[in-house]
Amino acid sequence: MANTITFCRDNPIRTTLDDWMLSHIGRVSVGREIDDDHLEILAYSDNRDDWPELSRMAKRENATHIKSVISEGVTVVE
Repeated sequence: MANTITFCRDNPIRTTLDDWMLSHIGRVSVGREIDDDHLEILAYSDNRDDWPELSRMAKRENATHIKSVISEGVTVVE
């Protein structure tokens, strides 16, 4: 498990997807949808080396893998 991942399962960050992605460009996160507008962030990292571990965590937790990157104006949610 990577040391640069911030885990917040015990105290998830409640936010909207748009707010999270706009505020954290370059960050990869794992979040769980809690209603139509909000999600709870369970873990995140700014270190690209952590992306595979966060992807595995999203699958284990049945959560969403969120990549907030800029690529010609496109952001990605898996």
